[in-house]
Amino acid sequence: MPSISSASQIKKRTISFLQKIPKENFLQKSQELIIPLIDHLKHEYAIIPERERIGKGAIYICKHIAKELVSFLINTLHFESNNCLDLCREFYRYDMKNDFLLLKYLSLLILAEFLSKTPQYLHRAIDLIELGATDEEWSVRETSIYPIISCLKKNPDTTLEYLNNLTNRSNENLRRLASESLRPSGAIKWIRNANKNDKVLHLLSKLRTDNSIYVRKSVGNNLKDLSKYMPEKILNLMGNWIKLSKIKVKDDLASEKGLNKEQKNVIWTIKHAMRWIRKRDPKCNKELKEILGINYVLYFDEKSNKYAKPN
Repeated sequence: MPSISSASQIKKRTISFLQKIPKENFLQKSQELIIPLIDHLKHEYAIIPERERIGKGAIYICKHIAKELVSFLINTLHFESNNCLDLCREFYRYDMKNDFLLLKYLSLLILAEFLSKTPQYLHRAIDLIELGATDEEWSVRETSIYPIISCLKKNPDTTLEYLNNLTNRSNENLRRLASESLRPSGAIKWIRNANKNDKVLHLLSKLRTDNSIYVRKSVGNNLKDLSKYMPEKILNLMGNWIKLSKIKVKDDLASEKGLNKEQKNVIWTIKHAMRWIRKRDPKCNKELKEILGINYVLYFDEKSNKYAKPN
């Protein structure tokens, strides 16, 4: 028998819930829709067995509810795209006034599910995506990545153009959104393909000297993940960064001594990106020495080495 928190059981209960709501409540986005929906979210979250809490939290619940809700809106209620987008905005605005995080998650995940079917509407959803990406809650900012991922699957060129524009924005959360959306997860496998990800690496390279450690950590984490699939390509990219920044390679280069602010940012990002290669791919040590100097290994441990701490 399926677990009470399995996807199939959530789907079954959600369909039953949606069928009880009058169509006009969806169209009017009324309290008669929002309050029962909040109760449904709370109930679904509350019944997760304690032993399953780690893997099946709020985002997990909202993902499956969002999937059924979008299917219901499109296939049963025959909602137009504007109605779907307006409903997402209304849910988010309600949460902004009432401080109920589950409804923000649901709003962004409904948007992700909707865009997975209609990625051409990305430009009309940007306001809500960026609202989520700049939310004060970290978990909401992370959830704002899902609509981007939906569009990257179906309409990568247009989505990459949008993300490239984000790298020039003044808000660090929006610049980070550009990098985090392009993490090489199983959801977007073409990013892991060395023959298809040149535009991704170009975008990440634009953020290599970012003044925000929040952004550079995301860039470094992204490249660390990519280095597992294409170490030589990422090593070559790091070498090019050194040349572009006019940095002279010396034994203690990784200490960042004697470098200007921009150069220090580049070296820190490279060190953050090279963590996996240094530990798991020792055959690349020769290339690492050529990029970061012979003593590069002394400056990787952020916990014990003062030179490794971000600026």
